Amino acid sequence: MHSIISRVGIVVTGKENYPEWSWMIKHTLIFNELWKGVCVEDRDNEPVHPTSDKDLVIWENKNSKPYALIAASVNEEVSHHISSYSTTFEALQKLKELYDSHSALEVVQLMIKLFTLELQNNDHLALASEVKSIMHDIKSTKVELDIPHIAFLKALYPTYSNYLESLQANGNLIDITFDSLVKKFVEREKAFGKKTAPESFEEVVFLSHK
Repeated sequence: MHSIISRVGIVVTGKENYPEWSWMIKHTLIFNELWKGVCVEDRDNEPVHPTSDKDLVIWENKNSKPYALIAASVNEEVSHHISSYSTTFEALQKLKELYDSHSALEVVQLMIKLFTLELQNNDHLALASEVKSIMHDIKSTKVELDIPHIAFLKALYPTYSNYLESLQANGNLIDITFDSLVKKFVEREKAFGKKTAPESFEEVVFLSHK
């Protein structure tokens, strides 16, 4: 087990390094054949627990290995969040819920990247590969595509990128809707007047916490 832990090479401490840890832990478990059927089933659903006592003992033994690896690669504060869970799937889901936050702004940024792609060196296959890669990243956020919301954000970005990214950093873009985002800009105009240029740092900090 020590050799497996050493392959992870990172201890998750929170949102700042969760994405890297998540990637490392998944591929370490895949390499050790402890991912599919133990951590997750097809399409990343929860594994079906065996019904017979014999098979259940075997499955619990397999489950204990990746669970121990996860527990050993998180710091003490993070470990408190998963200590009440008994399966690897539950522990992974809890950590994802806590630290893998996505927002519509991330989707907008990916869509801007998608629709500004250009053919380079007449390499159609490289372009197609880049399109597939960006679409995979968009789908992996699991953010529902609210077209009016995304269109509004895209039009605001990059002029108001400082303000929008501050909202995201404070967690205020995770569950925001088109109407609530419009309301934030109404509040912004009331506080500072209508702007034709990006806001100052002080205004960004003040408004992103409202």
